[in-house]
Amino acid sequence: MSEARADTVRRPQPCVPSFCITVGGLCVSRQRDEITTRRVHRVHAVLAATPPVLALVLMLSRSFRPESLAAAILVLSIVVAVTAFGARLSDFTGEYVEISPTLLEVVLILFGGTLLNKQLTAVGAYSLVADWIQRFSADRSRSVLLICLGITPFAESVTGFGIGIVVAIPLLLGLGFTRFQAAALGLLGLVLVPWGALAPGTLVASELTGVGFDRLGMDSALLTLPVLLLTGLAALLIGCGRRIALRRLPELLFVAGVLWAGVLAAQAVAGTSLAGALGSLAGIAAAVALIWFRDGSGPRPSRAIGVVLSPYGLLLAGLLGSRLLLAVLGAQRGLVPTVVSSPAFWLLMTCAAAPWLLGGKARGSEPVVAAVRQWWPVALATALFLLVGATLTASGMSAELARTAARLGRPYVALAPWIGAMGGFLTGSTTGANAMFAASQAGAAHSLGYSVPTLVALHNVAGSLLTMASVPRVVFALELTSAGSSAAGSKPGRSSELHRLLLTILGVDAAVLLVFSVIALVA
Repeated sequence: MSEARADTVRRPQPCVPSFCITVGGLCVSRQRDEITTRRVHRVHAVLAATPPVLALVLMLSRSFRPESLAAAILVLSIVVAVTAFGARLSDFTGEYVEISPTLLEVVLILFGGTLLNKQLTAVGAYSLVADWIQRFSADRSRSVLLICLGITPFAESVTGFGIGIVVAIPLLLGLGFTRFQAAALGLLGLVLVPWGALAPGTLVASELTGVGFDRLGMDSALLTLPVLLLTGLAALLIGCGRRIALRRLPELLFVAGVLWAGVLAAQAVAGTSLAGALGSLAGIAAAVALIWFRDGSGPRPSRAIGVVLSPYGLLLAGLLGSRLLLAVLGAQRGLVPTVVSSPAFWLLMTCAAAPWLLGGKARGSEPVVAAVRQWWPVALATALFLLVGATLTASGMSAELARTAARLGRPYVALAPWIGAMGGFLTGSTTGANAMFAASQAGAAHSLGYSVPTLVALHNVAGSLLTMASVPRVVFALELTSAGSSAAGSKPGRSSELHRLLLTILGVDAAVLLVFSVIALVA
């Protein structure tokens, strides 16, 4: 998604006088021209900010369904782009065509994740695993650390696009957490999103800004510690209460520290693509070791657990094995390698094999029907919000926002993480957030004499962080709580639940962003 194209979009220009009246040695007409130009830029910035700000306000007002809201914001974005920024329809169509492979992959991943969730639920897989976790550790706080700082980051690093919550939420429900707690904890486990799906979003930022892929990955890894600590603390507070959360602070520091060290080590040794998947294994190992040390060795996993987890084994083997084979063969470009190494492809292959691996009710049509009903509203909202991000990029609206903020001078760097976060919130994708703002952020850093790798890394991690609060992902999390929940409540996704969950996740993310702002100012 070329930033250069965004910069070539026609925009209204202030009228430049052809004469100059000199008063006291100053050109009055030139001063008027500069004032007019500044006013035009301010108006453009306000108009460019209208779609994302209005999306947040309307979402919090609980007045619209997510897919209806996304459609309205998309129409508004196009209207503003055409009328105020002089964009042409050809600008949009080109950007939409460019983003279409990503959009298709996202909606297919959502479908595959939803279907696999329904197939595993049909055979009681999550209840079986949750029962083993309960017997393995009677302390729910340690189970929270295992899931939020181990299992969810690992699943997300391998598959990406929020599928980590498909694994986490059913387990949390099986452990007795309420629907709200399960949805919130599942979302808060999305802490390694810069490496989700083996880091294509981080690669986009690298290509747009000129910062080396592994350099950007390492800088992003260094900045991830506040994310792990604050989201981990929030997870303990939500899942276990203040008293227990404070008592478990040393254990949180241990598991988060090991996870962080694991990502740094994997980043240094294996590179950016595998840093999240390999590093999160250290988080799982740390949480398991902590449980063994505190609670003693629990029961070994039964053969039945091995059977119900076999689809995940197939998924991981297919993803990692295909990418390793393609790397060895040197065939990493082209349609076939792209498809074969895609998380969407292996999720769908896993779903196709699941009835034979699991047997029982997974072989019926009920999981497919239930998956389609749950998937299409979320997929529609996700696709529309991705198109909103593409519209802002193609019209130059995102670049206008970044340029306006950059005129603040050095204080701009404190706002830079929030700009990246807005991209993540709006698109629900690290790739989308980086396509919208990464190049503009790098240009602002260069003009301010600030470290470009540092600012781009702050942008990358902040944009990835806010994907957990994106409207489609929050809706998806609530939808997942409808399966197997014993908690009372009305149908999932109702506006009051969505409102409460969205505010909770946004509050946690805002705390992390404040830390990033301080880091940006002192770096």
